[in-house]
Amino acid sequence: MSYQDIIFRRICDQRLLHSVSLELTYQCNLHCFYCYNDRRKTGLLLTLDEYRVLLHDLAEMQTLFLMLTGGEPLMHPHFFAIGQMTRAFGFVVRVRTNGHLLDRETAERLKKEVEPYSVEVSLHGATAEVHDRQTRVAGSFDRLINNIRTAKKIGLRCEFITTPTAWNEHQIEEMFVLCDDLDVPLHFQGPVGPRDNGDTRPLSIQPAEETWNLIADLQQKRRAVEQEPEESKKEGIPPLSGENSEEPAMCSVGLSGVDIDPFGNVQACMHLQENAGNLHEQSIRDIWEHSPLFGHVHRQAVAAARQFKNIPPRQFGAPLFCIAVEENMRKQQVCPKCRA
Repeated sequence: MSYQDIIFRRICDQRLLHSVSLELTYQCNLHCFYCYNDRRKTGLLLTLDEYRVLLHDLAEMQTLFLMLTGGEPLMHPHFFAIGQMTRAFGFVVRVRTNGHLLDRETAERLKKEVEPYSVEVSLHGATAEVHDRQTRVAGSFDRLINNIRTAKKIGLRCEFITTPTAWNEHQIEEMFVLCDDLDVPLHFQGPVGPRDNGDTRPLSIQPAEETWNLIADLQQKRRAVEQEPEESKKEGIPPLSGENSEEPAMCSVGLSGVDIDPFGNVQACMHLQENAGNLHEQSIRDIWEHSPLFGHVHRQAVAAARQFKNIPPRQFGAPLFCIAVEENMRKQQVCPKCRA
């Protein structure tokens, strides 16, 4: 039996706040075409003291995993102060970055002061032509590759995250080759969804369904070569349950994690733009234990799983189904102002 079958199942059954994503800032030094962030979103930013209180409360709640993300998290003026606190409290920390600022000095500070479990870096193609087309910043590919080589020499554990698009789908195999050469694991996420402000233009570069089939085939072949244990080969929707449901759910939304934006808004997921509460006004414990939003979104995940009870999930050709993408598309249909 695996972690997913035993430990994570119990975490969801007991509804423990197991993981938290901290969107530290929406600022970014790249301009990726399909980025989902709404840079026009405004509010009162969390202060360093409020992050200190938040992290203390999360430690008291026995939260284990933290992801420092953005925007570009390294652009936050107090990134390293926050990172030092996450280390002091003993969280397992991942940093999700575009890698553009990860030069030697920054990588050394990250290793020494934060010591993240992993650094997840966005990769948009196997060549500068393709990668830079998506980031819309010339030279971003070359800088990324140089920074990754340096970060690995310093001792950071790096991973590449790729979103398949119509612009890079012809380089899927080349990206695997590049990552093997760098000795960096490659993971895929998706599908491309509308921006958080309802803008559907990113959908214009949705990849073909055959691309997802190719990715699955390549991953299966690589697992066979690596002789990965049978437990890690399981596919499909894990039978997650909660206190109020014995039915399988599409994901663990509402049961084990939250997203917190730069303004202290607590959301069930970074893509579900509905607030359970705000940290300027309430503690994270109060929000987690009393907001009705989490029960609502979990019921949505259960309802979504029913749709795929006897068939594999699919969304925009991808072998999955995200209720947040579905919700954002629904809102787009009833919100003409968001088409701008």
